[in-house]
Amino acid sequence: MGQWIKIRLGFVYVSFAAFFILIGLRLFQLQLWKDSGLDGLANRQYLKVNKKAQYRQPLLDRNGEELAVSMPSVSVFAHPRLIKARRKTAISLSKTLGGSPKKWLTKLDKKKSFVWIHRQVTEELGKKLTDLKLPGIYVEPENHRFYPNGSLAGQTLGFTDIDGNGIAGIELSLNKQLIDPRTKMSIPRDGKGNLSYLEKNYGESVETKDGVKLTIDRRIQHVVDEELERAELANGGKNIMAIVVDPMTGEIIAMGQRPLLDPNYPNQSLPANSSNLWTSHLYEPGSTLKSIFAAEAIESGLLKASSKIDCEMGRLKIGNMTIHEAEDNHRFGRITLSEVIQHSSNAGAVKVAQILGVNRIKNALGKFNLIQKTEVSLPGETFSQLKNENTWKAFYQATVGFGQGISVTPLQMVMAYAPLANDGYWVRPKMFLSEVEIPGIPSSTQRKILSTETVKSMRDILVSVTEGEKATGTKARIPGIRVAGKTGTAQKYEPGKGYNTKKYLSSFIGFLPADKPDLLIGVMIDEPRFPYYGGLTAAPVFKKIAERSMQILDHIPKTTVVKNLVHSPIPKVSAVNTPMPEIRVAADGVWYMPNLKGLSMREALRVMGEHLPSIKMAGDGFVDRQIPESGTAISSQSEVSLHFSPNG
Repeated sequence: MGQWIKIRLGFVYVSFAAFFILIGLRLFQLQLWKDSGLDGLANRQYLKVNKKAQYRQPLLDRNGEELAVSMPSVSVFAHPRLIKARRKTAISLSKTLGGSPKKWLTKLDKKKSFVWIHRQVTEELGKKLTDLKLPGIYVEPENHRFYPNGSLAGQTLGFTDIDGNGIAGIELSLNKQLIDPRTKMSIPRDGKGNLSYLEKNYGESVETKDGVKLTIDRRIQHVVDEELERAELANGGKNIMAIVVDPMTGEIIAMGQRPLLDPNYPNQSLPANSSNLWTSHLYEPGSTLKSIFAAEAIESGLLKASSKIDCEMGRLKIGNMTIHEAEDNHRFGRITLSEVIQHSSNAGAVKVAQILGVNRIKNALGKFNLIQKTEVSLPGETFSQLKNENTWKAFYQATVGFGQGISVTPLQMVMAYAPLANDGYWVRPKMFLSEVEIPGIPSSTQRKILSTETVKSMRDILVSVTEGEKATGTKARIPGIRVAGKTGTAQKYEPGKGYNTKKYLSSFIGFLPADKPDLLIGVMIDEPRFPYYGGLTAAPVFKKIAERSMQILDHIPKTTVVKNLVHSPIPKVSAVNTPMPEIRVAADGVWYMPNLKGLSMREALRVMGEHLPSIKMAGDGFVDRQIPESGTAISSQSEVSLHFSPNG
């Protein structure tokens, strides 16, 4: 019996010893051996990853200047059921965050388990609330997106929502790439599982200076935005746009539009103002399309710059329809292809389209990328496909020749001029420096579509638009620099109503210096006030942007080689037109009123616009009455009235 007890006691001792040895080994394993699985489990239990505190890398301009940055902030929230003194808490929130105590009492509803008090306030305010030690009120660190330049390039940059997700523009197109996973914050929980905000800094907080460099130059973007503001004051308009591109590489140096969008306060703008019109807006380009078909005709060997085209005195019959010139006094007979573009003859453009034929027109639209996306790295890009075969009748073919009946985006139209500036390459527009390739080497983003000879001919033609007598683009001239470009004044089409004779989209697209272009610039004004001609509204804006941009780039010539427009000896063309009168100086700031009778509105404004801030006009057609009469001494303060009639 005694022996059996000894055996039983021995078994108990051994069992206890084995138990404690196993416990010791387990404790040794848990405390001294590294176990990533256990670490992960502990972190899941005691740390919460604050997904709302995501850090977005900065957006930088081409020179490294900040356009969009992530700034540290804090957000305040409450667990209303844990609040002991609701009224006292509401008063404290009112004193710290503003608003009435009643407002905060309403928010701190006991029925709710969680409520946001205020998202993304300054760290200073967060510290004040933390120091108050209000039960049930908590402060959580976050990052908020900040745009230090306000509305500068607002629609291009886009904006984020309050949780830091890209909503529009580059912020949307690069949303995943901009979020830096290294800077998500891990916040500890207390013993009850509640979040603990006792320390200011915790978890990972990687200081990063990484960023995405855009092709935008902040200095030139500022010029664009400033000149668009001036243009809006001078011309009105529903939308006003301008873009500056490097025609060799496709780099977008500036892209602006009005009305503005401040991405810091996107909710203060109309939803329509957040769209980037350069890629999302379709319009009929009007006369700017004439250059593309002229280039195709020269490239195909069908025409030369000197080829004569019969414009039939401005009245061209197509079936039962008659096509007129934009102005009644543009009664051209046989003029050269160069003069067709220089004077923006609709009849001449129709003849070019007829010479090309439907298949070559379609080919040109495809070559110049006007019927497919440009593939620019911006969201929401649209495009318009070719109409079906049944549409391509003689009259539709004719109207396409001068830019009606076909829709493109503003960006498509501007980039169609790049081959005329860069030795014949269509290049994809680019928003990021990382996309830029060596110019002149065919690749997925650039392709050769025109010969060097065609490009040279087209440059000379487009220079005549700004330098030729009575050409449409003389307001785009820059002293000392040859400017090549084309005006556009397109009637707007209204579905169900047809073309509105009182609504126009005016434009000017050009590049400079013409012989070795640095910049390709497009300006578009939607529904400007009268005078609505592209040469009188968009061309002066082009000139200002081009001059200031060239100064910034230090590309302005040191000497002037182009004389003043009024005194430049320019050869006349074979068109039937009224001779332009000259303004004679009577004394300092005083001139003699010229005889304006027989001039069109555009011509009268060209003569008088530089001397008078405003002119009263009535009627349509040509000047038949003027006050005061010719020979009367006038100054910039004089009241001048002109009456127009179809017969002049």
